[in-house]
Amino acid sequence: MLFEHQRSEGTVKSTTESIRQPNVVSLCAVRRPVLSAVVAAYITLLLNQPIVSSLLAINGWPLLGPLLFVLFGINFFLAQLLSISRLQKPWLILLVSMAASSQYFIQQFGIVIDKNMLINILETDSREATDLLSSGMFIYGAMSILLPALLITLIGIHKSGHAVRAIAAWAGSLVASLAIVTVVIFLQYQSYSSVFRENRYLSHEALPLSILTAGLGAAQIKLSELFPPPFIHIAGDARLMDPDITATSRPQLLVLVLGETARADHLSINAYERKTTPELERRQLVNFGAIDACGTATAISLPCMFSYLSRENYDDTLAKHSDNVLDVLARAGVRVLWQDNNSGCKEVCARIDTENLFSAPRSSLCEHGHCQDTILLQGLENRLIAEVSGQRSVLVVLHQQGNHGPEYYKRSDQSQKQFLPECTTNMFDKCTQQEIINAYDNAIFATDAFLADTITLLESLADHYDATMMYVSDHGESLGENGVYLHGLPYWMAPDAQKKVPFLLWKPGLDGSVQQLLDACKEGGLALSHDYLFDSLLHYMRVETAFMRPELDVFEVCPGFASKLGLLDV
Repeated sequence: MLFEHQRSEGTVKSTTESIRQPNVVSLCAVRRPVLSAVVAAYITLLLNQPIVSSLLAINGWPLLGPLLFVLFGINFFLAQLLSISRLQKPWLILLVSMAASSQYFIQQFGIVIDKNMLINILETDSREATDLLSSGMFIYGAMSILLPALLITLIGIHKSGHAVRAIAAWAGSLVASLAIVTVVIFLQYQSYSSVFRENRYLSHEALPLSILTAGLGAAQIKLSELFPPPFIHIAGDARLMDPDITATSRPQLLVLVLGETARADHLSINAYERKTTPELERRQLVNFGAIDACGTATAISLPCMFSYLSRENYDDTLAKHSDNVLDVLARAGVRVLWQDNNSGCKEVCARIDTENLFSAPRSSLCEHGHCQDTILLQGLENRLIAEVSGQRSVLVVLHQQGNHGPEYYKRSDQSQKQFLPECTTNMFDKCTQQEIINAYDNAIFATDAFLADTITLLESLADHYDATMMYVSDHGESLGENGVYLHGLPYWMAPDAQKKVPFLLWKPGLDGSVQQLLDACKEGGLALSHDYLFDSLLHYMRVETAFMRPELDVFEVCPGFASKLGLLDV
């Protein structure tokens, strides 16, 4: 009877517990620190291949063991942070997801995960994001993220027992992991310090720590936008020069073509061995050559190049809460228009008349969510004729899709595919480097045709405007050199392929003497960059202001250059 009574109590207890516990199938049950350790080991050994490969490439075999131990200690600390609560499993899945996705893009494109790259990713629209999708990405994600996430979900957790002891054990594990990491770094400091100092990119490859720190930096920038500083107006005295003293009776028209991802050394007008710019070479142009971009990604370079701030002292929050050169021109009386075939102007055109033609469904020039840049010229002639009003100057910015990757092959039509075979996928590992370059060069060839069409349009407006075209790209692109693709590397480590961009000017009546004068100035040490755009645009549009900085005006720093172009001093 006693045995039966005990069995009955056990049955009741078992039944009660089965009611209280959710009916979840578990592979096994482990203690929380064990689960954290397993996940930390997985991340360290399988999701940190970029830093392992980089270390081995610089002959870091002796450091590899200690480094893996340090990474495991860091990852165990991160994994344990939320292990005291029910958030442990979601947190572990998030860490795995961040590390795995970061590793994929680092290995595929050679990018570096930092706050600027994350901001660039956050500001990527759905179409650009779609360009990166591939079957290989889904397979990788299923194996590296979904499968581990499923296993983490199915593993049961042992109850911790007394709460105070559980908290003490949790705190002890965090302290112990940090202590071990500190000791190892201290013992290896001399070796680590020299290697990491000479190879600063290594710190961006420690996953998921690098993406967490980058995320904090990006979050800080985004939070500052929620509490913006007072808006700063500059050049309040800006005004157009008296029309009676200008060199022409026609109003000024400047079409500024803003290129996307065009590197200077892939234009044949800049001595590239392939004929990628045959149309431009038939024109009499002013070629400023390869100038320094303000950034290596659109999210930075675009607001920077139109700002009065230089690259060295650029601050994103300050730039976006201050007048840029378009604001100053508009306030001075210039009619400013922005036409976009890209993913937006990054707030540069926030206070300017803007038309977004991106993915315009009404046009035959748009397929699969992509529009050829020619759409920027549709109806522009009629619009500009309608804009003619006395002596009012006009500035039109045409923001290209240009060479945006990785699907370069979509940036040129069939008649423009001069270099074959080309890469016709966004999975670069399925293409040879030459096929990737072929697709990129075809996109440059398409831009050459677009610029020639823009010049032809301006020639047709000669009776209405004193017309000029400028072309400058926002940043360049890596095409597999040293295993690096796309763009967005930190400026200090980015190759010239990402930092050197083309800058051209066309206007009627130019002759070779203008280029000869500019070349002489460049031989004398003149080094141009995006920093010159702000003041040069003010000068070219005949705007007067005490804010002008002659040392950053390309038409002033080269003596006699302005007069050669028919410009007056401002």
